[in-house]
Amino acid sequence: MKYSLLSTLFFLSVLSAKAQNVSDLPAGKYEAKIKSAQNKWEKGDIIIIDDTHYKLSSGGDIGEYKFSVAAQRIFFTSGPLKSAFTKMTLANGKPVIILPIEQNGSLGLTAEIWASKQ
Repeated sequence: MKYSLLSTLFFLSVLSAKAQNVSDLPAGKYEAKIKSAQNKWEKGDIIIIDDTHYKLSSGGDIGEYKFSVAAQRIFFTSGPLKSAFTKMTLANGKPVIILPIEQNGSLGLTAEIWASKQ
């Protein structure tokens, strides 16, 4: 009985964890805000142009990226966010790009940035 209950709980936790995975990164505007203050990010919003290109709304510099479903990360290979560390999650069923402060000190971040699909 204990084994079946434990197995059921484990199975349900695995299902709920997988439900938070982002399976694709649709093109469009991702409104970037400072998570703690909910103010807009001074560098602008992240605009995903297509499957490999992006730009920030504050400038015209276009960069390239690769999205990894397995790693739940975006790898910015050029442009204004080159080498930025990101994580992906879902909020209200929409993809969110997270720029954690701990890993992005070289970008001059002073707070964690959340960019959500509009």
